[in-house]
Amino acid sequence: MKPSVKVYFDFCCPYCYLAWGYMKKVKQERAIDDVWVGWEIHPQTPKEGTEIQVAMPSVNLADRLKKLNDLGAPVGIAPGHNTFRPNTRLALEGLEYAIEQGKMHAWIDAVYQAAYVVGVNIGDQAVLVKIAANLGLNADELASRLSEGYYTPAILSHDKECMDKKLEWVPTVYQGEEKVIEGAFTYQEFKEKILALS
Repeated sequence: MKPSVKVYFDFCCPYCYLAWGYMKKVKQERAIDDVWVGWEIHPQTPKEGTEIQVAMPSVNLADRLKKLNDLGAPVGIAPGHNTFRPNTRLALEGLEYAIEQGKMHAWIDAVYQAAYVVGVNIGDQAVLVKIAANLGLNADELASRLSEGYYTPAILSHDKECMDKKLEWVPTVYQGEEKVIEGAFTYQEFKEKILALS
């Protein structure tokens, strides 16, 4: 029987992107039932987004790039090159729509590709609607639901869940009520934790 895990994450977090890459690679070795729960960690980010050095004035971009890209090297991703922080509310609401349509993993993969590989602003509704269309989702329906705040209650519910659990970091991985791993970690650390799950 494959283990089930829940991963709390946000699209703007490069360590969550790393965890996504790590999970995809581990799943090549072992079947994992992974459910991803969106938690908007920077709701104060302007709708148009901001540069990371504006949000974090003390950040050393060169050190950040090396650290993140070194962590991503085992799975072939390089999040350190992206220095833009988007407002992720709409992308997380879009995730709720994708979950309803049975395309959770496809949505997360496409949004991460858009943000970290293509380099577009995933806070832009037009970008998300295009992603939906490319995935075969009903782009008009998604646009309407995003415009009317249809999934706001779900986002607020996730926020309450994370607050109740007293989460401090994303990503945080749970199996049932047990915390498996959180924060910044290497691929090897992640792999060992996941493969050890009962």
